[in-house]
Amino acid sequence: MTDEDSEYATWLPVIGRALARLALERATDRDPDKYREVLDKVKFLEGLGLPQADAAEAAGSTAESVRVARYNKSKAKKIGKKGSKKKAARSRR
Repeated sequence: MTDEDSEYATWLPVIGRALARLALERATDRDPDKYREVLDKVKFLEGLGLPQADAAEAAGSTAESVRVARYNKSKAKKIGKKGSKKKAARSRR
């Protein structure tokens, strides 16, 4: 590995994270309602190629809290679906 390669290896991730943050700022300026939640911001940043830990940090959170929020959101969806099936079955009677 040459000196130039090690310089690129050092600075390219920094530049990438900075550009991702700028893209997030631009996206939230254009459509603030769409990117109001931290999970929406993290999903956007992960779509740009950032790892979850970096995306969570750029969104103003931590990787662990994003993991827990995703878990809770998935549980809420499953619980809501079960409840709607019960309501549908009760209304048929």
